[in-house]
Amino acid sequence: MSLKERIPVYLLTGFLGSGKTTLLNSLVKQPGMERSLILINEFGEVGLDHLLVSHAKEDGNLVVELGSGCLCCATRGDFAKTLRDTPWRYARDGQPLFDRVIIETTGLADPTSIIQTLMRDRTIHLQFRLQGVVTAVDAINGASTIIQHIEARKQVSVADLLLVTKADLNVEKHTLDALLQQLAERNPTADIQMTNNGTVAANLILQLDHIEPADSSIPLKKWLNISSVSSQPTGNNLKAFAQLNPISEPQNDINRHNDHIQAHCFIFDEPLSEAKFGMWVDIMVPLFGKNLLRLKGIINIQGHAGPVVIHGVQHTYHPAAYLPEWPDDDRRSKLVFITYDIDRQTLERTFEVFKERNYETEAKFLSEAQNEEHSKQEAISV
Repeated sequence: MSLKERIPVYLLTGFLGSGKTTLLNSLVKQPGMERSLILINEFGEVGLDHLLVSHAKEDGNLVVELGSGCLCCATRGDFAKTLRDTPWRYARDGQPLFDRVIIETTGLADPTSIIQTLMRDRTIHLQFRLQGVVTAVDAINGASTIIQHIEARKQVSVADLLLVTKADLNVEKHTLDALLQQLAERNPTADIQMTNNGTVAANLILQLDHIEPADSSIPLKKWLNISSVSSQPTGNNLKAFAQLNPISEPQNDINRHNDHIQAHCFIFDEPLSEAKFGMWVDIMVPLFGKNLLRLKGIINIQGHAGPVVIHGVQHTYHPAAYLPEWPDDDRRSKLVFITYDIDRQTLERTFEVFKERNYETEAKFLSEAQNEEHSKQEAISV
């Protein structure tokens, strides 16, 4: 199916109590949101959220509950089957009764596995187009929730749009400012917007187009969206990085030594070799796999008139998109990583190793990195 024929999918996630259902209620009542298929994931024996989503019958919206399990684990297969079946199950005279799909996850969901299903399942990919990931964050409890729960951190890290809820409920300015800074540091590529009484303009959702860079309708700069990250080049091609400092956590928890999820932005002044960069990507994906939560990049490849755009979530990567021309005079390569337990020094080492093609150095690096990862997994299991 062509880009225009594929049905857009919007993933709405956020931790427990973040206000997802309130947001959904406001969205389905707005012009432009008619003919939406709403898939609501429940976790527990009795589902209630689908009863809370109000919509007028004349809107033509469909609400479907996805059973008593989390999309990212027990019911992931059921979710994929449900989505594959929707074009004919909810159709009349061979035409779907909906123009878009909104998936509301349970508050405990790890969205990375859901995104992978939407990107990797061939049948789903041919029928649907993942337009963007929207994460609701509670202004009152969001900062502490993000610190305490890995699911909340992942929900923030993979978002294309972060919606801060409950900021109008007498939240102190310094609390809100600290949360906004934390969100920007954890996910420098996401747009951050405030809701008003739990509502947001539907256009903020509908204009998302951040998943498939080759066919994205939004400007390339906005797709990467690192304008707020300050760059301080040092002159060395592999050291001209925009620095994102690790997020400092409260020190009253003696068991919390550092933050597992961090964002890293790298900027390269000189064009990169296509062969070496391709080799680097081929190594990075299986080596870091699930710990590389998200990678977005605009790359200046030697010999190409336009940029090469890459985008991946854990093991799943879209094919590199070779664009015909640059959007402006900035020809620098830019890569944004959001990682779990991968420090900046390790990422830097991967670039240094493959700067000069040396099989002995590469083999040594891979062996050390694999042993280090194995040690981490053993420590976690203990």
